[in-house]
Amino acid sequence: MTFGLCQAQWTEQTYYDFDYHRATGINNSIALKNYFQIHDNFRMGIGYQATLHERHSINLLWQTDLLNTKKGTLYLENRYLYRVFPNYNMQEFNGLLDLGWENTHWNFQFGLCNRYIAEIPLRINGGMGTILEPMNVTFCVEGYLFDQQHPWNIGGRISNYRDFVIERFTLFFYSINGYYYLNDGLCLTAEAGVHPSGVLNLSAQYNGWFCNLGIIVQPQIINK
Repeated sequence: MTFGLCQAQWTEQTYYDFDYHRATGINNSIALKNYFQIHDNFRMGIGYQATLHERHSINLLWQTDLLNTKKGTLYLENRYLYRVFPNYNMQEFNGLLDLGWENTHWNFQFGLCNRYIAEIPLRINGGMGTILEPMNVTFCVEGYLFDQQHPWNIGGRISNYRDFVIERFTLFFYSINGYYYLNDGLCLTAEAGVHPSGVLNLSAQYNGWFCNLGIIVQPQIINK
């Protein structure tokens, strides 16, 4: 979901995510995301995801508008993702820089990403378990049936990353999503799709699938 639904000064989203693929089986997780509108053209976000398999992810981002027109908004997004895998004694650092274009129905993003994988604890001088992957290309194409201010909506998305995972350019996520406004300050969200199967960005032959259900809260609207 793009920032089209998050125009308030403070927006909070939480969702339950169910994921299955043959490499690791069933994965249940809870995610919490907060967005802060610092200025009309600048916003920040922070997110956290925890799974029952002791995997944790932290997502930080900022987004600034470069050009606003009647046809849409050109923006720049900088995202940082940290993931830790205690069962594999590994941790992962990601940095992503995207250029995006968004209007009332569509959102397009295209950028570059770096990934650094290391053992736990992190060794200052590196080691055999340290991997600095080549530069990766990231992209996202997302569209909605109605204007994003419509009380309810259905959309589709193709990308090689989600909130808490970034895949290689050739490995895609395909999903359908939707939302329904309960009132001015509460919105239900849902998403379902398929994704590459594997562990620590190592792909397997079979695809997995995922679905999530969540809620967006805008407290400053509810308290008016």
